[in-house]
Amino acid sequence: MVKSLLLMLPLCAMISACQTTTKPIACAGFEKLHPNLETSVFILKNDRPFANQVSSHNRFGASQGCWE
Repeated sequence: MVKSLLLMLPLCAMISACQTTTKPIACAGFEKLHPNLETSVFILKNDRPFANQVSSHNRFGASQGCWE
């Protein structure tokens, strides 16, 4: 019992050392939204809150350096 416990401790330590510690990337899953002119005009006339969300999304991505 003691032998198996002593063997398990180093194995657990080795396994836990293999974790990735990368930080999440702010741009992951983001793509710039660029509707064509007709769609932009329609959205601005009919759904202003959504137009604001698209604009906010694009500004956030630009501020994070996801796109130019």
